[in-house]
Amino acid sequence: MNDAARTDGSQPGQPDPSIAVRPAQPADARAIAAIHVRAWREGYRDILPAELLRRMSIARRELHWRQALRERAAETLVAESGRRMLGWIAVGKSRDADAAPSSGELWAINVDPPAWGRGAGRALWRAGEEHLRWTGFRDVTLWVLADNARARRFYAALGFDVDGDRQKLFEQGGAKVVEIRMRRALRT
Repeated sequence: MNDAARTDGSQPGQPDPSIAVRPAQPADARAIAAIHVRAWREGYRDILPAELLRRMSIARRELHWRQALRERAAETLVAESGRRMLGWIAVGKSRDADAAPSSGELWAINVDPPAWGRGAGRALWRAGEEHLRWTGFRDVTLWVLADNARARRFYAALGFDVDGDRQKLFEQGGAKVVEIRMRRALRT
């Protein structure tokens, strides 16, 4: 996320005062799903098969999000400016088999492509980080596609480092992709 590209008058590295972060509600499921689909279509355009991205359905994602928001396995937060949702983050306990009890995880973060570079991702991370610290986690991991240079730069700017040689190979829409794990300590 390139904060230098801001057009709202705020300074790079500083929060955009028009962005508010709040806990997601079940009524947010459709807006979260729409951002999820748009962010994947744009962010993974040159990484995942075009047919997979074309077949993504806001309606199916909405069903997933309605259930996820009811079950609350992760804390999901949304960023808004005015009445417009800009993005979302999901954080919680690490799902990795080798995770210590003190390890949290940034499960996912997506910002609507027209809002990239406005600071919504950083605002979401700050709120997610605060939730993880408050919950008692001391460090946090995430998984990112190795070929997703934009996301890797964003996470590195937040203080995440590649976690050794931890990676997963899986198939997504007929393409083999590699995810790498990144980690950082949580500020106290």
